[in-house]
Amino acid sequence: MSLQDLQHRVVLVTGAGRGIGRAIAIHAARAGARVAALSRSREELDGTVEAIRRSGGEASAVVASVTDPDAIADAVDRIRRTFGPVDVLVNDAGAVGPIGPFSETDLAEWCAAFDVNLRGTAVCTRSVLPSMVERRMGRVINIATGGAAIGMTHLSSYIVAKTAVVRLTECIANELRPYGLSVFAVGPGTVRTAMSEHSLTTEDGHRWLPWFRRIFDEGFDVTADAPAALVTALASGRYDALSGRFVTVADDLDRLLAEADRLDREDLYALRVNRLPGRAANPALRSINAAATAPAGLTLRVERVLPLSLEDAFSAWVDPAAISRWFVHGAGVRWLSPPEVDARAGHGFRFRVASEQGAFDFAGVYRELTRPRRLQFTWRWESLPILEGPGDTSVSVEFEASAGTRVSLVQHHLPHAAALDAHRRGWERCLDGMAALSRTAGDGDRIATSGG
Repeated sequence: MSLQDLQHRVVLVTGAGRGIGRAIAIHAARAGARVAALSRSREELDGTVEAIRRSGGEASAVVASVTDPDAIADAVDRIRRTFGPVDVLVNDAGAVGPIGPFSETDLAEWCAAFDVNLRGTAVCTRSVLPSMVERRMGRVINIATGGAAIGMTHLSSYIVAKTAVVRLTECIANELRPYGLSVFAVGPGTVRTAMSEHSLTTEDGHRWLPWFRRIFDEGFDVTADAPAALVTALASGRYDALSGRFVTVADDLDRLLAEADRLDREDLYALRVNRLPGRAANPALRSINAAATAPAGLTLRVERVLPLSLEDAFSAWVDPAAISRWFVHGAGVRWLSPPEVDARAGHGFRFRVASEQGAFDFAGVYRELTRPRRLQFTWRWESLPILEGPGDTSVSVEFEASAGTRVSLVQHHLPHAAALDAHRRGWERCLDGMAALSRTAGDGDRIATSGG
């Protein structure tokens, strides 16, 4: 992952005063992000912000409690006025809660920790989603725990809340797919933080979690840099096809990305109940579950090496003059008006063409432009004969120098096989048109660039 993948993005990190949250904030700033570091402790936040600024990064301290909706709404508004709308939210704020048997636990302490871990995640997420949905741009990364997949004893408030965070991730990821937004749950591994020190050093920790020290004694812990690097990679957008999944520091994201279709098909890296073969207790449960967990549409992947430089290949997608040539290449259509393109994140494009069958409109919004390596946008169309109605999908395009430029396109949320086939043929034709750009350009000419 390039350190420029988060250039100028606004990243809000909760629990950023220390531990994993501080490491995430520092890593995001190194990747070029403008970091809003949020915590209840001003003193701890000042240390995080100072560390970022010493390294030449941009950061501001935001003091608020994640369980207070009014305070978080005010914080998000202040961040917008300082840096701009939040592009990436990292929910790291957490509390370990009481240690010991649930039957002996102080219920008020149990509920207070549960509120920080689950309600805090919900409050912060809810505060940023309206803007993300409106802009069709944004990512939410929820810090959970590997224990969410295990019925771990004597830590019930923490484990139950973090398990609920994973399920919340799955629910809202499904809801937000049509808007091109991504949501992830992360198991950060065991890191020596103030929270883990509490489990190591307190009387309740010694009594009820004797196994916990072995993780450190036997070298199974990780540094805070490990989850911070994982979160920064997810925040970059490269792994958006994994939205809704529960990943950990032990996972190879590139391998998961290569097998994204299998993850969707078999519903891997998700919270599920494993059952014995046979009929479900409720016959309707199978169809309900199938409908609830079915992938939101089909995914198309197209790859081509173009005889263009990396910069020219990228520019072909955002320069109106180039688009006016390749979009109609071999399509049997004509432009009704020149393509309208504002190649800036949060802005968009509109194409209007006509054939003997009528006029057709295409439009979209750029979610990300990382010149000359990556491009993300929504792709919407009005009624088309072969597709029987309008559609709204998300597209990511990556560019890699490879005896020319390798262009890898992934389009999500296609409604059915006919739409997938039509878009495959359409993109192949468009890529043919882009390849033709190099043959029609004059000697020494370059494709003009715009926006960015």
